Amino acid sequence: MSVVRLATAEGPMCVPPLGVGCWSWGDDKGVWGWESYDKNLTHASISGAFRTSLQGGVRLFDTAETYGSGLSEEIVATQLKSAGIGDVMIATKFQPGKWANHKVRPAMLQAAKESCERLGVNQIDLYQIHAPLHPDSFTDQGHALADVVEAGLARAVGVSNFNLEQITEVHAALAERGIPLATNQVEYSLLRQYPDTSGLKAGCEKLGVKLLAYSPLGMGRLTGKYSAKCEPQGRRGFAKVPMKEVEPLLARLREVGARHGCTPGQAALAWVIAQGAIPIPGAKNAAQAEENAAAMRVQLAPEEARALGELGVEARWQHGLRPTGAQGGAASPGSSVDRVQLATKRGQHVQVAAKAGYQACPGGCAPRTNAACSNWRGFA
Repeated sequence: MSVVRLATAEGPMCVPPLGVGCWSWGDDKGVWGWESYDKNLTHASISGAFRTSLQGGVRLFDTAETYGSGLSEEIVATQLKSAGIGDVMIATKFQPGKWANHKVRPAMLQAAKESCERLGVNQIDLYQIHAPLHPDSFTDQGHALADVVEAGLARAVGVSNFNLEQITEVHAALAERGIPLATNQVEYSLLRQYPDTSGLKAGCEKLGVKLLAYSPLGMGRLTGKYSAKCEPQGRRGFAKVPMKEVEPLLARLREVGARHGCTPGQAALAWVIAQGAIPIPGAKNAAQAEENAAAMRVQLAPEEARALGELGVEARWQHGLRPTGAQGGAASPGSSVDRVQLATKRGQHVQVAAKAGYQACPGGCAPRTNAACSNWRGFA
């Protein structure tokens, strides 16, 4: 199995080409059915997903302090204790909205310590900023990440949902401290190819920054189990494309799968891997985990990957990754527009527009300015 090398101050950290996203594990935002519509999503099913992922060669598990308001990290801690192996790598994320009323450097140190406690570890393998939404400058945020590394709380550091301008500023601040920026975690799939078309992925590669691809299956839309007559349940705002529009792509994924002896979802994950990104699909149970892990053995021919990419849907981008001032793009909080604090109440974050306003929200709602948008809950 090939490995991907993530940059750290002490040398490369090698990870398999696919990880697991742990958003659904204890989710309290009504997205994945935890304690609501999905009665099969339980602690027992998560244990099955964790064990099966390890058996399939997966080692990277990505969580966040906002997932389940900390419960996801605690669930991961329980799984780590039961695993009994030492080469599991844990990634988690700093939630800007939760700490918006605090200076970012002491806040991030405290947040990292609290995540370590919930995870039951002394050091986080990859610590990331969840979104470019903290009111302090990106230079300060870069130095905050460096503080976390120098305090021994993290091996590697990254960002999430950052555009290239923002990444460059964080990267420069870290470089002053001799610490590389390892990753940028963004939505990336056959239904979200903006990292390619915008030059974001190419720019990250020049800086030595790897992409982690969340929602690489379009929140289940590319697995083959949904159709125009059976849309996904829950608040699945990412890759929010009507299944009627997805069906031509699904037909091609089935054709590719038939040639490779794999499922449509495995072919979709193999496409992400072929682009040089690390997909981190979710897994609610052992069956999903087994299917996801097996995608690491699927190797698409270049012409297959190209044909799939051409059928992909270029839907509206959701997190304002466009460069500041780009035509048709969202304003980028924290660069040349005035940023404002995000109101926070029990982990439900209200979108507060900068002067130029945000183009779109994670749920794909219409552009809003100075208006509360429930789809921002748990994201910031």
